[in-house]
This record gives sequence, structure tokens and C-alpha cells, in this order.
Amino acid sequence: MRSFHMPGRSPVYARRAMCATSHPLATAAGVETLRQGGNAVDAAIAAAAVLAVVEHPMTGIGGDCFAILAKPGQKLIALNASGRAPAAATADWYAAKGITQIEMHSPHAVTVPGAIDGWTTLLADHGSLPLAHLLAPAIEYAEHGFPVAPRVAHDWANVADKLGIHAGSRQHLLPGGRPPRTGEIMRFPNLARTLQLIAEHGRDGFYQGEVAEDIVAELKELGGLQTLADFA
Repeated sequence: MRSFHMPGRSPVYARRAMCATSHPLATAAGVETLRQGGNAVDAAIAAAAVLAVVEHPMTGIGGDCFAILAKPGQKLIALNASGRAPAAATADWYAAKGITQIEMHSPHAVTVPGAIDGWTTLLADHGSLPLAHLLAPAIEYAEHGFPVAPRVAHDWANVADKLGIHAGSRQHLLPGGRPPRTGEIMRFPNLARTLQLIAEHGRDGFYQGEVAEDIVAELKELGGLQTLADFA
């Protein structure tokens, strides 16, 4: 048993289910999903969606999804929902342009985001609750705000220089020209709208229509090769 006079964490025990994430709001969303009758996949999607809002410097719907499911008496089920490079991104194209390496800030470092496709695939194959239900907590935090946690504020400050390179990230992620401080309330109304479109239309709300068109146009302006066909 650990010393309760020293900082640290105690083991947690439960009879029916558990949920562990890097943020208390995401953990709460996962536990509440279980209380509402959802299964582990439902809880994981709800928690991941909240993390995409409240831990924005670390994760988001513009990333990928990887999952391992363990069911009693069955082999492990793995999902690799990492996005592909654009179809036009061939070795010959890069060679013709004299590009020998992909820099971190290059539009050529961007693949088609696989997270939303991963969530919807997991939900269709192994989930039990509607996607709109699972995204509701994340939409609530994005629209009405959430307090910035200490670790999130620390990570946000560490990437402020990178966020300041691009006009869009400056506008949405550096309010007042600086990263938010611990305890400040952050809102992402545009992210809330995007999540709402996904809640209403599933994966098509992200990979087709106005969201995909906006992402592709932005990347094209920066010199990327992504197309709407890549997203679809």
C-alpha cells in the first residue's frame, strides 16, 4: 500500500467496468456511457471524442485511430484506422519536385485522417449506441466551453510557436495571440459544428461535403496533393 502522506495514485477496483483516460472529463464521459447501457466500444468512442476537444494539443479528429478489442474466449481484434497518403503522392512526383524528405510542417506530412472512419467502423461492428449519443458530450464541451486543465495548458504552451505558423491555428487555438492558461474556459464552436455534422451524417459528415471541401481547399492552398476523391 502506498504512503498516503506522499503524492501518488492508489489502485482502483470496480465490480463491473472501468475507464481510464488522460483527462477527467473524458473519463467521466466514458463512465457515464457505461452507466447509460453502452459497452466498452461505446465508452471508448465517447471518451476519445471528448479528448479531441479538451486535449486539443495532443489529439483530435484530424488524426488516426488504433484499437485492440478483447472479448472473452475470442482472439484479439485489432483495428488500424490510419489514413493514407493522397493518391497523387508518388515517389516519382516527389523526385520530380526534388523533395527528398517530408518536413513536419509540410502539407505532404498530412494524410487523410482516419479517426472518424475508425470510430464509425468500431461502432458498426461492435458498438451498441447511436453515434449522435456518443458525440453529445464532446459537442457540449466544444460549444459551451471547458476549463483548461494544468497539463493541457502546459502542452498548449509548448506548441504555441508551431500553432503560430498558420493563420487558422492562430485564430482558433491562440485566442488573444497566446495559448490559454490553466482554468481558462475554451470554446470551439466550429469544431462543435463539425462534430454535429458527423453525429447527423456519420462518416460522410467528415469525408464528404463542406468539412472535406474545407480541409482539401486549405491543404491545396498550402501545396498539398489531397483531393476530395482521397477523402471519399
